[in-house]
Amino acid sequence: MSAHSTNTFTFRPGTSADASLLADLGWRTFDETFAAYNKPEDMAAFRPTMYTPELQAAELADPYTEFLIAEAEGEAVAYVKWNTAPAPAEISGEKPFQISRLYLLQAWTGRGLGDTLMKMSLAKANENGHDVVWLTVWESNERAIRFYQKYGFQEAGELEFVLGQDVQRDLYMQRPV
Repeated sequence: MSAHSTNTFTFRPGTSADASLLADLGWRTFDETFAAYNKPEDMAAFRPTMYTPELQAAELADPYTEFLIAEAEGEAVAYVKWNTAPAPAEISGEKPFQISRLYLLQAWTGRGLGDTLMKMSLAKANENGHDVVWLTVWESNERAIRFYQKYGFQEAGELEFVLGQDVQRDLYMQRPV
């Protein structure tokens, strides 16, 4: 995949050189979205389990994983992480495509970027012959759930998500390609 642009945004694939950028951007977006709903100590305990350059480098090297980074005004403002590894039993379909993360800095929400990244994700799933697209979302993230429902995603099950010491309920959502 090569870089390409829309009116405001440039999109490019993530590379091994982006490990630190993805660790920082991932944490910034996660913190902006969820800090107000969680204890600071749980947020602090969670960060090293997901958002370090080393962990992002491992994800970038995973043959089942691909990142697409959105840039605007000279900085990375969002990214989507796709995964084609086998899906959990709750997900139907024979060739699943996961939107593992669709993260935007809050300053860039409401500008059509989330819609663009979702449309690019669905197009990629279709182009590569996948039959189902799936993701997970925190049950209390109503804005994200509404966004996914707008694109035809429906609840397919649930799973535990551990944030520090807090065990939360996430939802599996899926839609046909």
